[in-house]
Amino acid sequence: MRWGIWLRIAGAAAAAGALAVLGLRAFVGDVFLVDSRSMEPVLHGDPKDGDRVFVRFEERPPLRRFDLVVIARPGERVPVVKRVAGLAGETVLLSGGDLYVGGALLSSEVRHAPWVPIFDTTLQPFPDIFHFDRARWVERDGVWHVDGRGARGLFAQLRARILDDYLLPSGQRAEGRAPVNDAALELEVRPQPQFGQLLLRLSEEGDLFWVELVRTETGRARAKLFRGVRTLSGDGPPTALGATEFDFEPAQWHTLRFSNRDNELCLDVDGREGLLRHRYVANTPSQRTPEGGTTHALPRAEFGGDDLDLDLRRVRLERDTTWFSLGRFATSDSLVLGADEIFVLGDNSAESRDSRDWGPIPLSSVIGIPDSVVWPRPRARDL
Repeated sequence: MRWGIWLRIAGAAAAAGALAVLGLRAFVGDVFLVDSRSMEPVLHGDPKDGDRVFVRFEERPPLRRFDLVVIARPGERVPVVKRVAGLAGETVLLSGGDLYVGGALLSSEVRHAPWVPIFDTTLQPFPDIFHFDRARWVERDGVWHVDGRGARGLFAQLRARILDDYLLPSGQRAEGRAPVNDAALELEVRPQPQFGQLLLRLSEEGDLFWVELVRTETGRARAKLFRGVRTLSGDGPPTALGATEFDFEPAQWHTLRFSNRDNELCLDVDGREGLLRHRYVANTPSQRTPEGGTTHALPRAEFGGDDLDLDLRRVRLERDTTWFSLGRFATSDSLVLGADEIFVLGDNSAESRDSRDWGPIPLSSVIGIPDSVVWPRPRARDL
């Protein structure tokens, strides 16, 4: 008799649990497998080893630009994850890898899609991607000491072009195919008392942009921002774009980040964003040489300077999330979205089918918001 009672209790508990799970899936959310690479590297896609994403079900949530959304398209069996690029009523255009809204690039004050890491010395050997004088750059226990005292023009230069690469969960680099314009260079450095002059440089088309850092006698650094133009007859005179000072104590680690995105240059120091910032109208087009080459200012990224004396423990290179002009919609002409439409894109633009192919998406097609990666366990994280 007692066993019968316990069996009935266990059966009722199991039924209640099943109903709770069904209720959770019906009203709260569900878990979906990401099986395509269209959202790499934010979401790793693979038919067997892709991220399992918990999706919250909400009826027409208040969307923001660059939110991740899950869309159920008519006639498609499996929902897809994309990023919201254009909001209802806006005019959108993709050109040169950039998103234009209302005919203008996005300003730094508004939300952007995330930067995409393409190189990090915590995952990849420094010499694999940068070229430098091995006699003056010595590595010990993961820290590189740069002894450039008495030397001028000592630089570590990026060996290759910046393409739409990205890093896989293993840390390996997935090689891209298409050039990307916007990039960010980040260093962790420890200056010695007489570290000289440090320059961080980025180039785009016919322009060369750089930040020049010189330590003052009061434990601070003076930073100046410049722009130079490369022509067939040589580099033109630099144009000063701004200057600032900040704390830069010797024998302490500091993080320097120099970026160029949507025609805006920015210097961040130790997490303080925009200590130097300058927005310019357009890049100088590259000029073609008689031999068929161009004046494109290579390398795309480099750092170094004169009389350097510092330690370096991390170098990180990132690219902007880039939207290529593939497909029929918003790629050659501006597209005006309706009052109940959005324009969605995949982060891995070269391998994504999205609104460039489908056109605008009705808001009613949005079935939820990706909340977190729940499996596999080593990749579990909030989104």
